[in-house]
Amino acid sequence: MHASPVYELSCTLNSGCDCMRTLRYMVEAMSMRAGLNTIQTNRMLVAVDELFANISKHGYHGREGMIEMRADLQDHRLRFEFRDYAPPIADRHELRGREVDDVQPGGIGLRLIQAIMDEIHHSTMDDGNHWVLIKHLSEGDECDT
Repeated sequence: MHASPVYELSCTLNSGCDCMRTLRYMVEAMSMRAGLNTIQTNRMLVAVDELFANISKHGYHGREGMIEMRADLQDHRLRFEFRDYAPPIADRHELRGREVDDVQPGGIGLRLIQAIMDEIHHSTMDDGNHWVLIKHLSEGDECDT
């Protein structure tokens, strides 16, 4: 039995910029390496974009701030990690999102992320927040090249 290869990308982004192109390239590269199809890749793009937008809008309140992003593929899981320096989220209620049947603009980003990803982890730090999104892959999905 051989250990699965580790693939990793990372970058530091400004929350006030239009960084979707950079995020898109990273997600597409990692998804391709994971053997995901176009629909699965687009779902990963939605989850990553939603989290970046939530950090920008709700964490930094539209002001500029640093977001560190790291993506890795290992042991049949695709993992996206975000570190921000926005005020820590103290109220866990803020992380639930609105009910899907409460039809109005905004507020369902976390529900979308939850529907796409297998695991979502959030932890507060003294100077920000740490987020981890994980998608489990089937044994045959991960590329060996």
